[in-house]
Amino acid sequence: MESIIQFRQMMADGKFFEVQKLIEVQLALKTEARYELLKIYFDTLKAQQKNIPVDITLELSELESENNQHEIVLDLLKEISSDHQQKYYFRILKLKMKAAVFQGQMDLLYKLISDIYLRQFEKQVPAIPQIVSEYVAKYFQHDFNLKLKELALSLVLNDIHAAEKLTKELILSSVEKSSPKGIKAKLQSVGDILKAGQNKSFLEIYQNYCLIAANGVNEKLEYKKIVEMIIFFDDFKFQALILNLLHQLSFTEEAKDYASAVRSNKEYNFVHFDKYFPHLKSYFVQPAARKNLKAEEQIPTPDLKLTTKIKSEIIPSHFDMEDSEDDQRFMHLLKYQTYTTDQLCDLAVSFLQSEMPKVALRASEIAMTQSVDDSSFLKACYLKLTCQLQLQDLRAALDTCLIAMTKATSRDDILSFLYGQAEIYIRLNQKKQAKNILSKILTIDSKYRLAKERLDKLNEI
Repeated sequence: MESIIQFRQMMADGKFFEVQKLIEVQLALKTEARYELLKIYFDTLKAQQKNIPVDITLELSELESENNQHEIVLDLLKEISSDHQQKYYFRILKLKMKAAVFQGQMDLLYKLISDIYLRQFEKQVPAIPQIVSEYVAKYFQHDFNLKLKELALSLVLNDIHAAEKLTKELILSSVEKSSPKGIKAKLQSVGDILKAGQNKSFLEIYQNYCLIAANGVNEKLEYKKIVEMIIFFDDFKFQALILNLLHQLSFTEEAKDYASAVRSNKEYNFVHFDKYFPHLKSYFVQPAARKNLKAEEQIPTPDLKLTTKIKSEIIPSHFDMEDSEDDQRFMHLLKYQTYTTDQLCDLAVSFLQSEMPKVALRASEIAMTQSVDDSSFLKACYLKLTCQLQLQDLRAALDTCLIAMTKATSRDDILSFLYGQAEIYIRLNQKKQAKNILSKILTIDSKYRLAKERLDKLNEI
């Protein structure tokens, strides 16, 4: 510390050159006060208008970065010439990214990461520094465009399996998280990246799917490509995509045949169709014949939409109240087998589709009991409500709605169970209570179409 104070005094006296030489000796000795010495050394060189060695600037920048002095870091980096900026690209990039994260400049961080992906691709050098991968995993894990660039780099590396994993993630995220218009644009992007790759092997089948899904069938050869997809894909989610493609191309009979193969897949999950491809449900479930109802008794399907993955339809039906042998057998299975909450909810959906609402009710009740969070509890409540409406147990259904409301916090969940209450009051012929609930819904969401229509109809009576 005494030498540091002495150096500063000498600088105040204008003895810059002497300080420079003394510090150079100290730096050669690798003293513990290196950080302070580097700062003084940097100042002495600037005071003498001498060129500052880039290694000194970078070392000082890295030490300042460790002390979270990122404004100083960015000023220091400006001293580095453009030629040296390229030579020490990765060291400088790391410093800039740390500064961006510390200052909360996520847009700048995203640009820096995107730039390095492009740079490596242009240079055909697919290596990505670990710190870049860590920032992507932490802040941009599901970013489509960055994953697209990763795919391009994995193709440059000729890493077919890594490329397949990324391709599957990109395709599924495109379909599951985009608007119909956005889906085609994203699939086109994935197809174009794959098309530009060399030695693609089986990735060409993914490429064909993307381009045909985005553009339709434009030549006879593409029919053969669709057949190849049907043969190649054994993953359930991709089989669902192929079924959707057949449906979109109006290959109705082929879609019906393929749906049987999809259903036989051990990973088959009707909820997946209910959530992402509701228009395909008719390939798996035929609606039960409805009894003739008087026009005034017919009630449209409520739009009970939850934010969770279960989104079944509540359809009033009449079932035999006596327990069948199948009911008893499955009830026994539920009693003595252990299932997770999600498994119980999936079972409840399957039992509802099989017109076994009593068994579905029991599965949903167990799911409610063992749920560990509000999301699981509300999902189970929704299924229980569906079962009770099908069984015409309206008072119990009303209790379920009221219980669910104690846990519901999101607007969608609150509206869903409020609408459920309104439907129950209508069926109980308690029009005043139904009107009050429907009015409450419209004060929360004035665009809730079904609630408005039901309220208008009740007001006409």
